[in-house]
Amino acid sequence: MIFRSVHPDVAIPETTVTAYVLRHADRLRDKPAMIDGPSGRTLTYGQLSDGIRRVATALHQRGFRKGDVLAVYSPNLPEYAVVFNAVASLGGITTTVNPLYTAGELANQLT
Repeated sequence: MIFRSVHPDVAIPETTVTAYVLRHADRLRDKPAMIDGPSGRTLTYGQLSDGIRRVATALHQRGFRKGDVLAVYSPNLPEYAVVFNAVASLGGITTTVNPLYTAGELANQLT
């Protein structure tokens, strides 16, 4: 059985995730893009955009290419968006790793 929403379908734009996230970054440069709930620390659209570009450049210089996988071993922080979008902009894949994993759990995920 197929279920349908009573709401209209959502239009999904024909663009990359990173381009969609940053489509208004220049105009919103000083506005918060990410807010860390526990600390209240913010990451502005300018910081997000600049960070994505810097991380993507650094990864590419180190040989990261389309189809490569990068594991992010980190708590939930605003900087995750920087790393995720940098990897995505290079055509890579991000796998998240729970920072509370034991060594055995970490090894299981990464092998």
